[in-house]
Amino acid sequence: MAHEKIEGALTFDINSGKFWVTDPEDTSPRTSIEFGDTFEVKIEDKWVETGIEITSDESGNLLFKLKNTNYAGILDGLEVRI
Repeated sequence: MAHEKIEGALTFDINSGKFWVTDPEDTSPRTSIEFGDTFEVKIEDKWVETGIEITSDESGNLLFKLKNTNYAGILDGLEVRI
């Protein structure tokens, strides 16, 4: 039996320090994403395999980045599936 993917919006919960895949309608959490997890993000109607990493900007500030994409900084609201 194939594993059914969970789709939703990527959300960072500042209180728990965790990323969640949330329901885009009511923002209720569906599942969490941990560092090291592989998931997909939708870019221009195409699913791209990615993961979360920490990098820094030109001023040395730490920020989150999605591997294999140009997305960095605030990642909330991106369409993802895991």
